[in-house]
Amino acid sequence: MKSTTPSDEIGTLLNNKDTSAATQCSQILAHLKRTPSINTLEFRYLGFISPAPRIKELKERGHNIKSTRETITTDDGRTHSGIARYYLVANQPAIENVLMVAA
Repeated sequence: MKSTTPSDEIGTLLNNKDTSAATQCSQILAHLKRTPSINTLEFRYLGFISPAPRIKELKERGHNIKSTRETITTDDGRTHSGIARYYLVANQPAIENVLMVAA
């Protein structure tokens, strides 16, 4: 039997189509750990229609997630001000990540 690597587990998590809050929190956290930053429109492209509530829940759990605001002009020429760009400041202890996946 083939053993799974952490990368395999993250891939499985990110491909999970479950839209529960617990799964979305785990997926958003995984994205934030993989990329330097990600904004609201990018999260929407990834399938998170409203990432702000999940970010709030992650912050309440102790994750150090910061945001800045930016102005973005989309491909259709519309300019959107105040779009949040999120980034993870520090990784949490491994036990927190295990508890989130199990939730």
